[in-house]
Amino acid sequence: MHNKMALPLLAVCMAGSAYLPSSLAAQPAVLALTFPDKVCDITQYGAQGQRLQIALNTEAIQKAIDDCAQAGGGTVLVPRGNYLTNPLFLKSNIQLKLMKDATLVASTETEAYRANPQQKYAEAENGWLPFISIADAENVAITGEGTIDGQGAVWWERWRENIRKTGKKGSTDRPRLIYIKNASQVLIDGVTLTHSPSFHVVMRYSHDITVNGTHILSPWHAPNTDAIDPINSRNIRITNNYIDCNDDHIAIKAEKPDPRFPDGVIDNIYIANNTLKQGRGISIGSETSGGVNNVLVENNTFEGSMYGIRIKSPRGKGGEVKNVTYRNTRMHDVEVPLVFSAYYKAAPIVQTEVDEMLKAGGFTLGEQIYPPDTDPKQPFDKYKTPHFSNITVENLTSTGNSHAAAYIIGTPEAPLSGFHFVNVNITADQGLRVRNAELATSGLVLTVKTGPAIKQDAGTKITE
Repeated sequence: MHNKMALPLLAVCMAGSAYLPSSLAAQPAVLALTFPDKVCDITQYGAQGQRLQIALNTEAIQKAIDDCAQAGGGTVLVPRGNYLTNPLFLKSNIQLKLMKDATLVASTETEAYRANPQQKYAEAENGWLPFISIADAENVAITGEGTIDGQGAVWWERWRENIRKTGKKGSTDRPRLIYIKNASQVLIDGVTLTHSPSFHVVMRYSHDITVNGTHILSPWHAPNTDAIDPINSRNIRITNNYIDCNDDHIAIKAEKPDPRFPDGVIDNIYIANNTLKQGRGISIGSETSGGVNNVLVENNTFEGSMYGIRIKSPRGKGGEVKNVTYRNTRMHDVEVPLVFSAYYKAAPIVQTEVDEMLKAGGFTLGEQIYPPDTDPKQPFDKYKTPHFSNITVENLTSTGNSHAAAYIIGTPEAPLSGFHFVNVNITADQGLRVRNAELATSGLVLTVKTGPAIKQDAGTKITE
């Protein structure tokens, strides 16, 4: 028997679009960049694109990039073929254009991804060089119908072997595929990105970046292969992409506060018209200490994802997340459509350790563990305690097989506030669980197979 709960359409003090900043009211599809007419064809510099690639093309391709940049900029052309290469470094005013059936293939030589003194500026935060870096640069594009292949399987197995030795998951101690650092006016458009050693596209300390019309692909067994991660960045557009990956489809992160950006080091993010397959959702967090402000997520479709929409941060990494709107979202066969969690803590790998922790109560969700709702308050810290406010989910429909409708879990020291569900319709095995949070609903319909439509833990306030 289905337990179906419908909340009537009532006035809500905040409608989703009422909070959107004017800068998000009308969004361009693609960042408009221009480049000089000069074309540097990598094959004219000696690059060879045989089908079975053995020799490295690093020197030839980097020479084409450098010559084009020194001439004032232009297009570095990658014709049809397979080009094996070590890491590459793009420069200002360069368009890297991959023609149809052109593939840049990342080498798997470990030492090639360790920076020498001249390359240190492009190093990622984890100490590895990315396969393609866009660092200290502006007006840069990666375009075309070709592919960038990170050959990640070697790196994934290295990660698994470390777990077998240590019994712990550890960090993503592997190269990124594309890393945008201290850069602006950057466009990634049309290309296919696949098999990254870890995250596919990372932007850090950057602004005015667009990722549009790409295919980002990795298999289900590829660990931590996030598709797109904006970190401490502003004015970001992620539109019209097809993403099928192992981890977060998109992960917005605010690592630490910056006095130059008092409203948040992440500001003005637009995510729209994306098709999202396997993966762990459009996420904010887990790092939110620097603050997240002004995010609009609209017209996205999820199919077969583990999660849909998430805001997730643990005590110690938390901070303020505010003014976030999700609207016009369609989901099918999403395991858990909505997760808003201020208790984002990884569960141990060993099941007996999990069982021991759960003796006091609590529950698990995926790979995360939650304490019982008797968990005591801790001292509030603006830059360590997760606190989310003014979050609107409007016009969401989720059908098919889902484990649970939603989780909204705050801490007792900073209950989640200003959450609004407007015209939200979810079918799931279990309902919505709320703890230490306030939720206003207008047109919420939950169709569940077992248990209550809404389970209210301690510190819950729901208004209709």
